[in-house]
Amino acid sequence: MSDGDDDVQPANAAITQNFFPSLGEVTLNALSRIRIRGPMVLAEHLHQAWMEANLMQSEWSNRGPNLWKVSEQLFDTVPGVATYVIPSTAIMVLNVTIGIGDYPDEQELTITPMTRQEFTMQPNKATQSRPTSYWFDRTIAPTITFWPTPDMVYHVHVWSYYQQFDAIMRASMQQDIPYRWLDAGAAGLAWRLARHYATDLEAQRKGDYTEAYQYAATQDTESGSIYFLPMLSGYFDWW
Repeated sequence: MSDGDDDVQPANAAITQNFFPSLGEVTLNALSRIRIRGPMVLAEHLHQAWMEANLMQSEWSNRGPNLWKVSEQLFDTVPGVATYVIPSTAIMVLNVTIGIGDYPDEQELTITPMTRQEFTMQPNKATQSRPTSYWFDRTIAPTITFWPTPDMVYHVHVWSYYQQFDAIMRASMQQDIPYRWLDAGAAGLAWRLARHYATDLEAQRKGDYTEAYQYAATQDTESGSIYFLPMLSGYFDWW
């Protein structure tokens, strides 16, 4: 190592990609950002950090969808039954398809969402046919209701984004986030803790968090194409 070299890594250090601090380590970093360091850290700080980390995850869910929490639920319909239970950890249904035939050779057809108002406006909810729409009832115990009511067994594919696993402070547990969200997590936790212990730094820490969140959210996207097809004919056909 040459004189003045700031690199503290040994020359023969192995190249790794294992950096992923625990919530406890992230908490210490967040507290340091609001000038609480070393022996100044108390049990109360750790408890508030645990609480704020979980509240921040709730905030992120409302901003979602978070792509790393998107997964598929599979189930079969029962002829004559319109409503089915969705896991309570599902925050929002993103898209639904129904499969006809035997998996994996089934033919999947996309069905479209409807609102509560649109569902209540259906004159005959007991009509049985191949479903073309669904209503996701976002109660504490959420359900999905198909219209028309399924007339046979269909293989349903429900893609939703789900609640993150609880942030746990003990046992070196890591947050349920991908690597690209680590800085946003630390910055967000520092801002939330500043509201408790360093109100003079709250605006600065919020600015740091806003920037870090924007960077992470920009990367938490999928690439795809969008097509616009103009309607060339008149809206009403008068002739």
